[in-house]
Amino acid sequence: MPVGNQEQIKKLEQIRNKWEEKRLFYESEVVKFGNSGKKFELQQEIDECKEKIKEKNQEIESLKKDNQSKNNQVGNRASTLPISENSERKPNIGIITALPQEYAAVKQILENTKNISFPGQGGSRQYLLGDVPTHDEGKHTVALCLAAMGNNMAAIRASVLLKHFPDLESIIMVGIAGGIPYPEKPNEHVRLGDIVISNEKGVIQYHFDKETITENIHRHPPRPPSASLIEGVQLLKVDELTEKKPWLKFIDQALLPKGQQRPSFETDILVSSTNFEQTVEHPQDSKRQNGEPRVFLGPIASADTLLQNPIKRDELRDKFGVKAVEMEGSGIADATWNYEIGYLVVRGICDYCDSNKNDDWQPYAAAVAAAYTRALLESMPAPKL
Repeated sequence: MPVGNQEQIKKLEQIRNKWEEKRLFYESEVVKFGNSGKKFELQQEIDECKEKIKEKNQEIESLKKDNQSKNNQVGNRASTLPISENSERKPNIGIITALPQEYAAVKQILENTKNISFPGQGGSRQYLLGDVPTHDEGKHTVALCLAAMGNNMAAIRASVLLKHFPDLESIIMVGIAGGIPYPEKPNEHVRLGDIVISNEKGVIQYHFDKETITENIHRHPPRPPSASLIEGVQLLKVDELTEKKPWLKFIDQALLPKGQQRPSFETDILVSSTNFEQTVEHPQDSKRQNGEPRVFLGPIASADTLLQNPIKRDELRDKFGVKAVEMEGSGIADATWNYEIGYLVVRGICDYCDSNKNDDWQPYAAAVAAAYTRALLESMPAPKL
């Protein structure tokens, strides 16, 4: 609704119209007199009417300009942060999740949180602002939002996020995913509860292809993640080599509902890709410590398909070297590429993309992804004010 002094303008127009009526009356009367004193008096009345009309028109025009200025301010607020008290909190990092469980886990690891919303029609207008303190005594301010599942919806949500917060440096997609086991190579073997982060190869959009009678030719475009975020991940890897794993302390904080625990090892069941009745033993891995997730850095496969086909899973592993499969990463990669900013995908592993897929590991997987994201942002330099 337009703002301003509409009633005052209306009253001024009524006064101006009365002066206009007087002017017309005097002009009709002045022609009846020659060069008499009466004609001179009427001409003075006409001049006064003209002066008053001009005066009122100026007042009306001034109020209209004031109204226009106020309306423009309202319009500008519709495309920027609408709540004045949040104007000093300019997010530099966006985090998108696709599931409420993932959103809740990330919310748990943010500080000084505040819900905000943007005016307008349709969805994708609500956010949670929160801070992550950094080691250099600064902070990252995060805009957290919820998208729907699938790459199309993720791309739309990321684009709207960047319209609302044009100063974002990067967007991180945080949540759960299917893991890519490799029992023949223990060092590459991803298990339930592990963490997978996209490396410099980014996200593989494996359904972006050319199909002929004899073959499928993959045509996914290269979308490397943020160089600074990848550097931060690599430096956390350095810490891990010296037995420092700062993400571990945030896992319990991110787990929901309260009191939730990591599922037992007995539930981490891997079956044969060709015979779902045959159980496959997990290999011995010297890098694993009981009760702790391993962290993998590698390409992540993405498509609008909820994958429950271990044969396809293994094909993706062998062809692209992927460590996880999910449904939103390529949408985030495309949207951020279009806006020329960085991205990263952080995933907790909740299943093996096979017939045993269930929800048992989802809370823990969402928590480890959120915990790692907190540790990553905490380790990175705060933005310069």
